[in-house]
Amino acid sequence: MPTIPVRDHDNKPVGEVDVAPQVFDRNVRRSLLHEAVVRHRAGLRQGTHATKDRGAVSGGGRKPWRQKGTGRARVGSSRNPIWRHGGIVFGPQPRDYSYRFGRTKQRHALQMALTVKQRDEQIVVLDSLEIAAPKTKEVAKMIAGLKLQGRVLIYDPDSSEQLARAARNIPGVTVISGYGLNVYDLLLHDWLLTSKVGIERISEALQ
Repeated sequence: MPTIPVRDHDNKPVGEVDVAPQVFDRNVRRSLLHEAVVRHRAGLRQGTHATKDRGAVSGGGRKPWRQKGTGRARVGSSRNPIWRHGGIVFGPQPRDYSYRFGRTKQRHALQMALTVKQRDEQIVVLDSLEIAAPKTKEVAKMIAGLKLQGRVLIYDPDSSEQLARAARNIPGVTVISGYGLNVYDLLLHDWLLTSKVGIERISEALQ
């Protein structure tokens, strides 16, 4: 069974925590990780793009010229798609880009992402995520004391509003809690920082 060392806020080892091998030590399929990332990014799209068809473009209510006798092609509106300032044919319209991703595939993808982090030794477990005061400098001090450079993903099992507010102004630091853990954020960030309770909760939930 794989183990992860537990540290205190002074970056000193204070023990170890056992984690499930099927979550933190399993075969990794790059194709499934890629599919999970694409699905997550698709769900982030706002989908608010829109173009106007000939019915939405203002003007064009009067027939430009009579139907017959001018020698020109018949036309009913100056807003038809082949004219300048006309409507757009088959242009993008508001839509939802998210799509269903199987629950089993999602769990397996999370297991693989955590396995990658564990093999690269990019998971840092603290005995506690509590900070002395709900201030940004306290979180910055904690991260600096652990010598974590780059993007840091903090998983807070207690959903502390104080920790989330204290960390939100630090560039490259993201705090998630509850069911917010996802493949995209795990692969995007260089480090996963959590507490002993948090890593045990992840290990238990994803078995």
